[in-house]
Amino acid sequence: MSMDNATHTVVLQLSERMLAAAREGDWNAVATLESERSDEIARLPMTESQSLPVLKTLLAHTEEVRELARQQRDRLDDDLGQHQHRHRALSAYLRAGVE
Repeated sequence: MSMDNATHTVVLQLSERMLAAAREGDWNAVATLESERSDEIARLPMTESQSLPVLKTLLAHTEEVRELARQQRDRLDDDLGQHQHRHRALSAYLRAGVE
């Protein structure tokens, strides 16, 4: 295996692990793996035609991770909204009980 093929393999493995972590909701692992993956991407030879399929796969993985992150953010926004609603309701109930 040449150095370039080894780099392609490492980058793809990191990307697949990052995507798996995102699917599992392990966002700390996603951040760590993204950092490692970025370092390896910098090593990819950009002039070789064999890098194009690798880059397309990396882009697809990145897009799916972004979509999963967006979904998680939306869930957190919903949870926060529900929490704030419950907090306001409890505060109103407590104020009514004091008056």
